[in-house]
Amino acid sequence: MTPRRPFLLAALAAAAARSAFAEAEWRPERPVRLLLGFPPGGSADALARRLAEPLGRALGQPVVVENRPGAGGNIAMEALAKAMPDGHTVGLGPIGPHAINPALLGAKMPYDAARDFTPILRLVDQPNVLLAHLDLPTEPAALLAWLRANPEEPYRSPGVGTSNHFTGALFSRALGLRLQYVPYRGGAAGLADLIGGRVRLYVDNLADSLALLREGRFRAVAVSTAARSRSALDVPTFAEVGVPGVEVSSWQGLFAPVGLPEPALRRWNAAASEVLRDAAVSAWLAENAAEPAGGTPEAFAAFLASERARWAAAVRDTGIALD
Repeated sequence: MTPRRPFLLAALAAAAARSAFAEAEWRPERPVRLLLGFPPGGSADALARRLAEPLGRALGQPVVVENRPGAGGNIAMEALAKAMPDGHTVGLGPIGPHAINPALLGAKMPYDAARDFTPILRLVDQPNVLLAHLDLPTEPAALLAWLRANPEEPYRSPGVGTSNHFTGALFSRALGLRLQYVPYRGGAAGLADLIGGRVRLYVDNLADSLALLREGRFRAVAVSTAARSRSALDVPTFAEVGVPGVEVSSWQGLFAPVGLPEPALRRWNAAASEVLRDAAVSAWLAENAAEPAGGTPEAFAAFLASERARWAAAVRDTGIALD
């Protein structure tokens, strides 16, 4: 070992210790705002409020959910993009405003999804589900045969350009059909019409329809994720019912404004990761059709880049557009 090597090793160790100390020591100095682009009462709001309390414990300050619904989640994310990047404002951001909406709106987006945020952690993956009225064939093969015999049958979902809409469009495309799409402005009316028989095919987020599904008010055909949901293990995936290529995760992630200092980023990632490992949170997620994801900020950033590319291609391939 050269005479300078011990000093170099000591300097590197000291720098690493200072960095670890800074990251461990960062704490919010006041209550934190968790911006959410959806109204109270839905599955996204339930998730935000279930995570807020343990996040507050991990960080040492209350985490307060602030609902800012509208524009498919864009309003809340625009507010987040304009917030101070000091670790006291974060956002629960789903697939729409960070991957699908940029592909649909292009230059009309009120922020740059790739540049205006600091990705902290991919929190959960949630499946969408194709639901059918009880008078449709029960067996998947029989249902697919019925659809091929009725290629103009409409399907519905809550909102144009949502991941639900794209799930239905990808399903129709995979079958080689042109099932007609009719949107709802929200999910509750669609589920009521499905139960009443005014709608026979409906694509929803599994978390939003799970309670009524468990009551037997309608039937689940398939979920859109690569694996079955722990919340509904009896519901197959699209690939399992013979329709490969329909794989959509309605994921949720944790974001901050661009420029979040590194110690705050690492602390937020550590706190959110700790919450996802909590046994009570894990049990709640399993009951509410959400699979914990986790990982590093770098892994989340790479995932986001792949999702933006994927949904730009999906918009081109399906021809879906906002009026």
